[in-house]
Amino acid sequence: MNLITKIDQWMDARFAPAWLDLLRVVLGVFLFIKGLIFTANFQVLADNVQSMGMVYMAVIAAHYIYLVHAAGGLMIALGAYTRVMCALNIPILMGAVIFNATHFLTMDSLMELEMSALVLVGLIVYFLFGGGRFSVDELRRRDAKRKAELAGF
Repeated sequence: MNLITKIDQWMDARFAPAWLDLLRVVLGVFLFIKGLIFTANFQVLADNVQSMGMVYMAVIAAHYIYLVHAAGGLMIALGAYTRVMCALNIPILMGAVIFNATHFLTMDSLMELEMSALVLVGLIVYFLFGGGRFSVDELRRRDAKRKAELAGF
């Protein structure tokens, strides 16, 4: 088996291990909860965004962050539009890693850098490999394949 075939199998959800689906659900639930926490502490989030130099965009960016975390986290947990939701969350987590790296020496951000980096890695993995075997994306793919077979394509 050559390398191209092996990579193609890795990208195919049918060959993905089931534990990756469990990790996807955990990642999605974590992002969803983080979005709810941001909603409850909106002013803190807006102040953090403003401290990064986005004075006029603070409220818009803060809304984007908590909406994408909450809605995207829920959709990642379900495995619906996984790659799109990961693509929307990756810039936020890159900003979180940079923000937490600059505030690394304070006790306020205890474990925030590590958690942000870990979630960023998870988002990149699911952006590359998709939702997995037990996801809405896979159900849609199977349904489209079945319809194409019935139509004679």
